[in-house]
Amino acid sequence: MPAPLRTRITALVALVLALAGLTVAVPAASAAPVAVSLCAEAGSVTLPGEPAAVPIWGFGVATTPGDCSTATPSLPGPVLSVTEGDTVSISVVNALPPGTSGVPHTISFEAPGIAFDPGPTDAPVGGTVTRTFTAGAPGTYVYESGGDAGRQEAMGLYGALVVRPTTAGQAYDTAASAYDVEAVLVLSAVDPAFNAAPDTFDLHAYRATSWLIGGKPYPQTAPVIATAGQRVLLRYVNAGFDNSTMLLLGMHQQVLARDARLLAHPFDAAAETIPAGATEDTIATVPAGAPPSPNGFPLYNRQLHVTNGPQNATDPSPATGGGALTFIHP
Repeated sequence: MPAPLRTRITALVALVLALAGLTVAVPAASAAPVAVSLCAEAGSVTLPGEPAAVPIWGFGVATTPGDCSTATPSLPGPVLSVTEGDTVSISVVNALPPGTSGVPHTISFEAPGIAFDPGPTDAPVGGTVTRTFTAGAPGTYVYESGGDAGRQEAMGLYGALVVRPTTAGQAYDTAASAYDVEAVLVLSAVDPAFNAAPDTFDLHAYRATSWLIGGKPYPQTAPVIATAGQRVLLRYVNAGFDNSTMLLLGMHQQVLARDARLLAHPFDAAAETIPAGATEDTIATVPAGAPPSPNGFPLYNRQLHVTNGPQNATDPSPATGGGALTFIHP
């Protein structure tokens, strides 16, 4: 068909469709490529109530891709934030120490709820694994290493992955999820006895002594800064082995989503239980009245995991107040 005739026919078809009230689908703009370079390596943290620094294994961002000398492991790992539609590539270098029990520490990078492209999932010590995916569904996810039957996650190899919708200021593709202030709250715990000997420790004897929000116990936890009338989005990521019931004293949370899935019927709750390994998104509106505490509105683990240090009263370093506690305040 001659080009001029083909052009006129195409224009005519478009005109007919327009008059009929229909639209013609056009290819969407190319998704933004996002590349993240992580290192899994050994480090340490200082926790209130513990007499010495606690060894950890943590994820850190390599500022020079693939070079773990430019990465600092943290507890939890860095928050990874991408936008719906992005094509994402996450490369993980396994810089963990060799195993002492004869079993090497193979990294197995996972993010439940994320549909990764087919390909390798594991990296041996000294190796690298790259996982790719298209960010299809907004929400809050956990990323982790499932290696060593959960021992790597217990040592600190976990973090939050946030997929944002294309509309700024919303948690999901709905106006009901609009917020003014956002807080990513990674919940976890540490047993220093396990962390000191992760290869040989009997997990039946695991007893956490530090309960953490964002890798820190109170009073090290970061407060959530918000003023009266603001909507606060709380992104919970339970990277621990216990269910955690988070109570917000003086206001309610509206539970919007669980495991990055919007609820058909959101509901208000004063205390909400986040299962181990799960994520949850809630929104709390700061009331105009005075908070119930001089420090603001307490947000804490209702299982009373609000101590730092050994739980045995006969221990030379008895537990003190702290744990999974923070505050919302101006």
